[in-house]
Amino acid sequence: MFTRKEFSRRSGFTLVELLVVIAIIGILIGMLLPAVQQVREAARRTECANNLRQVALAAINYESAHMEFPPGFEQEYLGGLTPSENNGYQGHTVFYHILPFIEANNVYSGMDREVPKANRVATTDLFRASSVIPAFLCPSDTLGAESLPYPSTGTPEEYYGGTSYRANGGERPIYATSATNDGMFMATGPDARAASDAPKGIEVGFSQISDGSSNTILFGEFSHLDPNFDSFTDIGYNSGSTIRGWSRWYPAGGDTGLGNIMGGAFAPINYRIPWAAGESGAPGSQSAWYFYQDQRLSSFGSNHPGGANLAYSDGSVHFLSDDTAQNVLRLRCVRNDGEVIPE
Repeated sequence: MFTRKEFSRRSGFTLVELLVVIAIIGILIGMLLPAVQQVREAARRTECANNLRQVALAAINYESAHMEFPPGFEQEYLGGLTPSENNGYQGHTVFYHILPFIEANNVYSGMDREVPKANRVATTDLFRASSVIPAFLCPSDTLGAESLPYPSTGTPEEYYGGTSYRANGGERPIYATSATNDGMFMATGPDARAASDAPKGIEVGFSQISDGSSNTILFGEFSHLDPNFDSFTDIGYNSGSTIRGWSRWYPAGGDTGLGNIMGGAFAPINYRIPWAAGESGAPGSQSAWYFYQDQRLSSFGSNHPGGANLAYSDGSVHFLSDDTAQNVLRLRCVRNDGEVIPE
C-alpha cells in the first residue's frame, strides 16, 4: 500500500514532462493554425464570389429593364471648361447605375446627375459619392470599410467610395493607343474621348454578346497590393496615387475615372509591376511608365491565393487561376470574336 507521501510524489509532473507537453501543444497549434487560416480565406473567397454575383445580377437586371447594360463610364461635356479639359465631364459609372438594383437606391436617388463628378466636393452629393457599398468590396481586400481620398490640391479634399471590382472593358480597356471596344462596358456619351484614350461605342445588350453570356466576363476582382507600383508615387509618375487610390466606384476627374473601374485582358491575372522606381529596368520616361501603369490598372487580380473571382454575363462566378493563359483571358473578355475558348 502507498503512503500519502509516496502517492503525492508519484502524481506530480516533472519539469521535463511539462516542457514536452508544452512542445506538443505548440506543434499542434502550428499545424492547426494554417488550416484555420485556409478555412477563413475560403469563407472570404466565397463571400467575395457572392458579392460579385450580386453585382453581376444587378447589371443583368438593369439590362432587362433598359434592354442594354449600363454605360461603363459616361462622358458628357457640361460646359464651363473647354472639351479638352477633364473636369468639365460628367462621369457616372456602371457601379452608379446599378445602385438601385443592389438595394442602394437611397444613394442613387440622392445624387444630382447634372453636377459634374469632379465638382462633387462642392455639393451635398459628396456624402453619397463617398458611401461605402458592402457589395462592392471583397472581404480579403485591403480597402476595408473606408472612403478613399482623390489626389487633389483642392480644399476640402474629395473622398469617394472604394470598390474591389472592375467592369470588363475588353481586350485593352483603358488609355493605350490600341484600346478596343470589344468588351461589355465602354466610355459612352456625346463627348466620349477618342479611341486612343479609351474604348468608346454602344451600350451593349445581350444581343451583342455573340460569343455567349456564359463565356463572357462581366466583372472581375482588382487587387490593391503592389508595392512596386506604389513606389512610383514618390517620383510623380502615377499622380501621387497608390494602387489602392485607383479603386473608386464613383471616381473624380475626367478620363482618370476609366482607370478606377475598367478591367480586361491587357495583362494577365494578378499582374504586378516587375520593378520598383529606381531599379534597373524601370521605364526611362513618363510615357513608358504610362504603358505599364495602364497594364496594371486594367488587370484583374485579387488577394486570394492563386487567382481571382470573375463574374460572367449569365450571373455565374468562376475562379480563374494565376496561370490562366492571357489569350484565354482575352477570349473570355471579348464578347464577339467568334473564337473557341480552349479547355
